[in-house]
Amino acid sequence: MKNSKWMYLLISILVLVGLSACQSSKNEPTQQPSNSEAVQDIAAEAAANDQRPEYLPVDFPLPDDAKISTSHSEINDGKKSVLLIFSTEEDMETITKLYKDYFKAQNLDDSGQTLDEENIIIQGDNPDKNESWSMIGGLLSSQEGVIELNVTWTEL
Repeated sequence: MKNSKWMYLLISILVLVGLSACQSSKNEPTQQPSNSEAVQDIAAEAAANDQRPEYLPVDFPLPDDAKISTSHSEINDGKKSVLLIFSTEEDMETITKLYKDYFKAQNLDDSGQTLDEENIIIQGDNPDKNESWSMIGGLLSSQEGVIELNVTWTEL
């Protein structure tokens, strides 16, 4: 069980690093889609992702201005899991308090937290609800004032 918890944390970190590496800087020219069909596909994908994942607990708070870039739910070996990646322009102090309070109320066991002026890392298990949480994120270097957070939730 502890190995799977660390595996989810490792996967979350790798996804976050991959997303950060894939972001373009403001100085790079953007490529335009070659046809309207590509634009429609991108718009349909964005609309599908712009919602809470199906299995994310309903009490999980999202900032009012949250922009969801990835919303994925699945069942694997009979256990539900979620990957949610979103960004917000709320200030870091507000976001840190929001999620520190939320996860404190979740009574996470074996939890680990790293909270500072640029990063949020919260990870732990809730044995009463039989679930595991991981949140990793922070300020984006490519977009001033924007925080991106990567949340994974799984049933244990």
